[in-house]
Amino acid sequence: MKKYKIFLFVLVITALILTACGGQATQAPEEPKETEAAAEQPAEQPAEGEQVKLVFWSMWNEPEPQAQVIAGWIKDFEAQYPNITIEVVWNGRENQTKARTALSSGTQIDLVDQDSDQIAGGMMKEGMGYPLDEFLNDTALDEDVPIKDVFYPGTLETFQMDGKTYLWNYISNPVMWWYNKDILTEVGVEVPTTWSEFLDVNQKILDAGYAPIAMEGDTFDYTMFLYNYYVERLMGKGFLLSAIEDKTGESWKDPAFTDAMKAMRELWDKGYIPAESEGYVWPAAQQSLALGDSAMEICGGWLPTELRDTAGEDFKWGGFRMPAVEGGKGDIDDFHTWMLAFMILKDSQHPKEAFEFLKFISTKENMTKMADEALVGVTRKGVDWAPQIADGKKASEEAKQGILHVDGGYAFYADFVTNVLNQPFMDAFFGRISPEEFGATMADAAAKYWANK
Repeated sequence: MKKYKIFLFVLVITALILTACGGQATQAPEEPKETEAAAEQPAEQPAEGEQVKLVFWSMWNEPEPQAQVIAGWIKDFEAQYPNITIEVVWNGRENQTKARTALSSGTQIDLVDQDSDQIAGGMMKEGMGYPLDEFLNDTALDEDVPIKDVFYPGTLETFQMDGKTYLWNYISNPVMWWYNKDILTEVGVEVPTTWSEFLDVNQKILDAGYAPIAMEGDTFDYTMFLYNYYVERLMGKGFLLSAIEDKTGESWKDPAFTDAMKAMRELWDKGYIPAESEGYVWPAAQQSLALGDSAMEICGGWLPTELRDTAGEDFKWGGFRMPAVEGGKGDIDDFHTWMLAFMILKDSQHPKEAFEFLKFISTKENMTKMADEALVGVTRKGVDWAPQIADGKKASEEAKQGILHVDGGYAFYADFVTNVLNQPFMDAFFGRISPEEFGATMADAAAKYWANK
């Protein structure tokens, strides 16, 4: 009897235990709470668990504001991607030359940055870049769209080679007419949209006692900004580049090149560009703009930033696009912007991790840091620019297609531009040879250049 009671007791206890266990099994499990650390991690950790070191050689000098922003980007990136570190070498403007030398001796470099035209015509053209196309449909980190769609039109396409994308443009310096709003208001003129209107505005500014156009006398790039735009407005994108590529040189005899140079000389002949400008040494002309002696200068978006100390806080900056040439094939919304770009090198062992960094810097938050702290334009849409270059942002938003310096000649035929085009162009622009002689001189020089290639 005692054994039976013990057995019965065991059965009851066992039943209670089983019932309790069954009750627990029917309850919904509590959702685990996401920790703050987990929430801060990126959605996709590249090469998880593997320690990766990227080496970045930069065109900036460390004290420059652009370098300081990039250093901040790197610090924040490493915090979010603890398995990736980025080692930086601040080389200054000779970065590309120094990188080539280092690479030839086996130095690891994963990423470089430089003026886009320069690196496109240099390391990219030489086949040293890693094509980014496999990554371009990755989702942006802060917007549910492909990363390629967060930029202004032409940002990624402008420097493509053989249909592939190698450059990640991040800073945008719109090339346009930067002007003193107070002078145009005083004179009572509106921003011109056609070349005829532009000439009328210049005459009224001259009549009011100001020098209409500030023009450096020793700077090929600044003078070419104007001529390149005029040829594009007259004949369309690619016309100047096709002449550079013509191995016979005959294309330079096209009347369009003569007509464009005549338009340049008209600005001198009418006094819109002061005669003394030929003797200016940079930055003499832009200083005249900052001091209120001249009204406008065609230049990149860095100009208002360079002149902020001289011009002062009360200087009212405006910017307008190169006017259309009546009857021309180009459009006022064909837009030249001088960009700066990152490029992943083809021999990098970690291109995916390097691209994660490029995605990271392209968020609105990070691009805003560059725009605010370095006072430059950026390629990401939806980011406010400094007030003095705000017109550059508007023009970038309205651009239909991008055009390049010297119509792409500077990027892809730098040797031709430097050793063939530079001197005849400067001679014609400053009146040392006639517009007609310019075309003939270029035809002969181009034919000889290509014959020796």
